[in-house]
Amino acid sequence: MELSNRMKAVAELVPCGHTAADVGCDHGFVSIYLAQHDICPRVFAGDVRKGPLDRAKEHIRESGLSDRITAVLSDGLKNIPVAGKEEHGEICGADGFIAAGMGGKLIVQILTDVPEKTEALKWCVLSPQSEIWLVRQKLTELGFLILRENMVLEDGKYYPMMLAVREAEAEWSSEAADVRKKNSVLFERMSAAGFTEEERERAADWLGARLIEEGNAVLISFLGHIMSTDELLLAGMPETAASGKEDGLVEDTVREAKQERIALRRREIERRMELSGKVLGFFGKE
Repeated sequence: MELSNRMKAVAELVPCGHTAADVGCDHGFVSIYLAQHDICPRVFAGDVRKGPLDRAKEHIRESGLSDRITAVLSDGLKNIPVAGKEEHGEICGADGFIAAGMGGKLIVQILTDVPEKTEALKWCVLSPQSEIWLVRQKLTELGFLILRENMVLEDGKYYPMMLAVREAEAEWSSEAADVRKKNSVLFERMSAAGFTEEERERAADWLGARLIEEGNAVLISFLGHIMSTDELLLAGMPETAASGKEDGLVEDTVREAKQERIALRRREIERRMELSGKVLGFFGKE
């Protein structure tokens, strides 16, 4: 079993020595990697689909890890035991979870579906494929701090990922305090470079403060890709809405609605390009 570079990078963000819930485990390869490399003493491999979960069970058996990986049919965290302890003191539930390869809205739903379980979690490793700003905003709202981030380019696609933790936990308190200081210094530097408060927040939510702070090479490549793609999108967009087959007032109303959608989409792309260019300028890569 060989993990892709992307999924290996996700697995390597998982903190050592913790019991993990691998949500949306698919064939179970990340769960197996975590156990085989002694990153996690125990893993709950969960998936909402029976077919992939049955294949995961088979792979777990073949790997000889059935005593360390428990396969669970579960929608998100709903059926996965979280953060409990047996009488003899051994952890019998996950204290953190992994979610990769799904959209940002779905990850937010997993974070909020079972509040009492989310509140008991100490960490999560997340790799949203869309709407990443929603995930970062929700993590902050739920009291997590994004401690580490990475971005991987694989098969022409860019994959951001992050480790978020409860900063009050002794294990991370020192590193969390350091991250807080680095974020503060970063925002001061961005302000001095001409970013407004709103632009700083948008950049951090979209791109990740840790990646910006370290000048991540893959992030710089991603921004260049966004600039090129958005230029093509703008060039291909009509300036005005074409006339339809409707008559009179109906046609005018439909055309106005189309024109408004075009204007909103154009402004959205222009704002993204403006922010991308500004961040690239911050890196000295314009």
